[in-house]
Amino acid sequence: MLSRADRLLRKAIRTRYLVTLITDDAFEGVLYDADREHLVLADAAELAPSGVRTAADGHVWIPRASVKYMQQAVATRGERT
Repeated sequence: MLSRADRLLRKAIRTRYLVTLITDDAFEGVLYDADREHLVLADAAELAPSGVRTAADGHVWIPRASVKYMQQAVATRGERT
């Protein structure tokens, strides 16, 4: 049986998030899949502290133990979510 946290993540699939890691590195992307150990982001980019975005080539796998927090991305004018 899935825990409450797992059910919440499953409901968030196909939503764009900013994921901040415990190292303070950050990625933005569409939550494509999640299991007990990993998050998978599609259409992802690494976000540098300077604001520079580096697009990832393919999906990004992130160990859930490395996630500090996630926040739902909000589109600004002219951007997609």
